[in-house]
Amino acid sequence: MTHSPIIRFERRRPSPSLIKALARYLADGHLAVVPTETQYALTADATSEAAIRRVRVVKGREARQPFSVFFANPGVMASWRIIVPAWAGPLADVLWPGPVTLILPTKNLAFRRLGSTDSVGVRISPEPMIRALTETLARPLLATSANPSGAVLPVREENEWLAQGAQNGDFLWMRPQRFLRRPPSTVLDCCGTRPKLIRAGAVPAEIWRQVLRENR
Repeated sequence: MTHSPIIRFERRRPSPSLIKALARYLADGHLAVVPTETQYALTADATSEAAIRRVRVVKGREARQPFSVFFANPGVMASWRIIVPAWAGPLADVLWPGPVTLILPTKNLAFRRLGSTDSVGVRISPEPMIRALTETLARPLLATSANPSGAVLPVREENEWLAQGAQNGDFLWMRPQRFLRRPPSTVLDCCGTRPKLIRAGAVPAEIWRQVLRENR
């Protein structure tokens, strides 16, 4: 893409031409910061080892810290050898698309480059740009917070960090006209026989626990 490193766009209806150009940009191994229904995400082609390394450098994130991924919809996960345990199915059915990341077993060795040996965090986002990008690329996108690893920055400082990274050429910042940050996604480890809360977030415990109770 030959645009400014900070690109303004219509969040509810990103133009097809912008999506196609951004998809090509990511497919070439570059990085972008995109809005989600919660916060900004630093994303890249999750099948590109070089792009994953770049994300770790930009964030200052260690190799042993795993990344999650965005998919277009739950229906494509089987083709990537990701397993949804039967007991966890209701969580995916009821809470996706939405601000919930489920850590799921996988037999796909390609996901090891994300930092875990036999599991991967999956998020299905309702955000129009993410949905369009994953559909266009037909592959998972990296899903990680757009900030330095381990840091929770105030909005003003985060915007400054994003602007500096964009100007440095680390990533494109896809910045909508208005963006209100919300709590991050709730992260649940579903690799065992019951959920394990890894991070509290946008979906409170009473909600996901109720989903499981009602579908036992």
